[in-house]
Amino acid sequence: MKIPGIALLVVLIASLLLVPNIFYTVDETQLAIVTRFGQFKESHKTPGLKVKTPFVDSIIKFDRRLLRLDAPPASLLTKDKRNLVIDAYVRYRIVDPILFFRLLRNENQANSRVSDIVASSLRREVALDDQEEIISDNREEIMTRISRASNQQEISRADALKLEDGLRNSDLMFFIDELEKGETGVIRQRDVSDSERLGIIDNPQPPELGSAEITYAIPIRLVLGIDIVDVRIKRADFPSEIEESVFQRMRAERFRIASGLRADGSRREAEIRADVDKKVQVITQSADGRAAELRGEGEGEAIRILAEALNLDPEFYSFRRSLEAYSKAFANDTTLVLKSDSDFLRFLESSSGVQPSNGTR
Repeated sequence: MKIPGIALLVVLIASLLLVPNIFYTVDETQLAIVTRFGQFKESHKTPGLKVKTPFVDSIIKFDRRLLRLDAPPASLLTKDKRNLVIDAYVRYRIVDPILFFRLLRNENQANSRVSDIVASSLRREVALDDQEEIISDNREEIMTRISRASNQQEISRADALKLEDGLRNSDLMFFIDELEKGETGVIRQRDVSDSERLGIIDNPQPPELGSAEITYAIPIRLVLGIDIVDVRIKRADFPSEIEESVFQRMRAERFRIASGLRADGSRREAEIRADVDKKVQVITQSADGRAAELRGEGEGEAIRILAEALNLDPEFYSFRRSLEAYSKAFANDTTLVLKSDSDFLRFLESSSGVQPSNGTR
């Protein structure tokens, strides 16, 4: 009666020992590889419950999510021979766990290798760009080129021929080094066209390309089992030892520009004021001339009307003018001493202006 109980206990203990060594799980955030006595057996890229041979197979898991690496700041020389301290970070993903484990073993070694790759691409790209381009809006384009260059590895034509399908391998990339349009001495790589690709496959130096250098490259995923998704520049600063002198030069340059703008503004102000004063003078003189002309015309018209009125009744005009003279002469109790036969008093003696014969007053 005790034997079945002992057997059940043995089975239970065996299950407790064997089940954890037979079954294992792969999380949706993980990749796994199975090794047997150090030899790679299989890899798992999908999550779920997996089975392995107990006590023989070993499981190694990697993170399948985006991995971030902060590259150490580096002092790099730009195309215009200026130093910049570039601080960047990289995001990459493990896409081939077996190849990754064979060549890099773990994330620490992978970070070291990726850092070297990105530093090389960053140094090469910064050397082709001016300082102003790196710290301006063009940085986005520069980071795109760095990401692309970091995600590929150059190989020789001989190594390219060893690939599956040789030079017709779909993963193989062809580039031509040529001078960038509008630049002096700046050589960049460009993709080849389909016709140029066919010519390069048949001839290592097609006549239509002249002496242009041809570069072959394959994706980094085929070399290291990783995919570099993005390279971003966090900060681009001047070295601390020259930072103050750079700021001084920048301030001096801004002061020079500001002084030039103020001088141009003052010159323009003087031109505008002179032009306005000239126009005011012209307008004023034209208005004065026109006013004098109108006054002359008015006085002429008044004289004409007055002459016409005088010709109609000369005696009435004389009488009116004498009254105006009397109103001004006899104001404020004025006393006048005149001869009795003065022509000025003739309308006081008679409304007709004829003086009496005795001439007394």
